[in-house]
Amino acid sequence: MHELRKDYIFDRWVIVNTERAKRPRDFIKQHPKIAESGACAFCPGNEGMTPPEIARVEENAQWVLRCFENKFPAVSTAGKPLLKTKKVFFTSGTAFGKHEVIVETPLHSQRFFELPKERIAKYLKLLFSRRNALYKIPGIKFVAMFKNHGLEAGTSLAHEHTQIIAYNLLPGNVEREIKSILDYKKKHKKCPYCEVIKLERNSPRKIAESKNFFAFTPYASIFEFEAGIFSKHGENSFSELDESQLLDLAELIKMLLSRLSAIDAPYNLYFHEAPPGKKEHLHVKIIPRLITWGGFEHCTGCIINTVSPEQAAAFYKGEQE
Repeated sequence: MHELRKDYIFDRWVIVNTERAKRPRDFIKQHPKIAESGACAFCPGNEGMTPPEIARVEENAQWVLRCFENKFPAVSTAGKPLLKTKKVFFTSGTAFGKHEVIVETPLHSQRFFELPKERIAKYLKLLFSRRNALYKIPGIKFVAMFKNHGLEAGTSLAHEHTQIIAYNLLPGNVEREIKSILDYKKKHKKCPYCEVIKLERNSPRKIAESKNFFAFTPYASIFEFEAGIFSKHGENSFSELDESQLLDLAELIKMLLSRLSAIDAPYNLYFHEAPPGKKEHLHVKIIPRLITWGGFEHCTGCIINTVSPEQAAAFYKGEQE
């Protein structure tokens, strides 16, 4: 079946083409390996190979999480955060901000999903505390929190880690999402994502839910096996979450990534929220990177997805291999 589907709130379309569908195990392939040579800067004993430590979490007098500035940052606090228009078509400015790294485990070969949920909750607490600190820097408009796993997902280091980039620009996709939510609220007096959760709770796209979070595959997913974890209570900021909510979120992240590991999928994981002063329904996105987009996708902006969200949800629930 060929079906056009529109995103819940964006004017963004996807073609779900199940005639080209593959079973999850058909995506298993030999992925290119990350080249490694010499000592790993993220391993215990090599702390002197990284920039000065910003924060750490210890267990039994040994670190289990470390945070420090990226040795090769994408942004810098040198210069001023203002953007200037020199001419009509030429706007520029300093890429102002901070770029940090969180090493998620002291064990070089340990995968993120293998961590106990309690450790993942500690990781989330550290991540969101850094988010809070970075937003206090004058000129910072957005803090991006994301994890790349696998060479095809954009990572160059095998040791599991997360990146945080705080910079002087509100991303266009975040701005559009905030506007779409505000427009919907103005018209319907309701949060669109709260309504989506109500509708998806009884749909074949539901994966799982806990006391505080709901996991599902979006109706118009643009990536094969794309999944989202949304707050059930509509919090706008990850800094609003308490200890029990962090543990709750950790458990769902662990569950979804554990299932994704069955097909050894490279992926991006990111934490989506509005910056301070703005409102958006916080959520976590898991984006497997299994397919290379071709000319049609780049030409039209319309994505062809060969795994329906319903099939993807069945995979995450263990109903399809």
